[in-house]
Amino acid sequence: MTKIRIITGLIVAGGWLLLLFYGPFWLFWLVFLGLGGLALNEYYNMTLAQFTPFDQYTGILLGLFPLLAAYEGNSETVAAALFVALFFLIVYTLSRYSTMADTNSQENGFVLMMRIGFGIFYVGFSFSHFTLLVNLPHGKNWLILLTVITVFSDSAAYFAGRKFGRHKLAPAISPGKTFEGLLGGLVGSVAAAVIVTLLAFPGVPVAKMILLTIFLSLVGVMGDLTESVIKRTMGVKDSGNILPGHGGVLDRLDSLMIAAPVLFYMIHFGFLSV
Repeated sequence: MTKIRIITGLIVAGGWLLLLFYGPFWLFWLVFLGLGGLALNEYYNMTLAQFTPFDQYTGILLGLFPLLAAYEGNSETVAAALFVALFFLIVYTLSRYSTMADTNSQENGFVLMMRIGFGIFYVGFSFSHFTLLVNLPHGKNWLILLTVITVFSDSAAYFAGRKFGRHKLAPAISPGKTFEGLLGGLVGSVAAAVIVTLLAFPGVPVAKMILLTIFLSLVGVMGDLTESVIKRTMGVKDSGNILPGHGGVLDRLDSLMIAAPVLFYMIHFGFLSV
């Protein structure tokens, strides 16, 4: 399994770097529109399994609104698209409510509205920030840094946890995660981020990037645990099986999709500059 995991990771990393360095903006947007659609499908397959396929299709469609709007590269447009999706979700829920099962069961209008709504925000809105990031000055460099931070954090935590893990980090959510793995992930992400900083952000204080790396690594862990909560609640091991050794798109990008909006708004509101 480890060998398959490494091979898949290398293929994905190679494609990601090619897209960043040589892909035009429209291709980048299209790729993340597709990845967002796959992630939405995985999310609704987990959370709306007891509802109708049409409910799942509606969730996917509404979740794509922020991703489509991100093509403009404007966060206000994405926010407007998010509200439009919310508006149509309310319309859809009201139209579906009378046909739902007993309102005291799990198949009621409020459950449907909350599960679709969280998917729009958690997947669609979060994914849109990859496109927003690439539109920023030095956007590709920021994305490379963010990718390096989360990938090396995940990988180092995985191997450190397997070798040294003793103390559980969040046993009720993800029993395999340990404090030793978390520490190993931080060390790995900081080491990799320092190299990227020296190459892609010359002149930026390394100490500043180390603090940023630690913060984004912890945010990435929160993203990972968030998906674990969803999977544990829904009783599934992986969100999908499209990536051998890694599971689904959500399993691979759960850390990035929460860290990306955090990084974007830190830059957007002037907390970070180069």
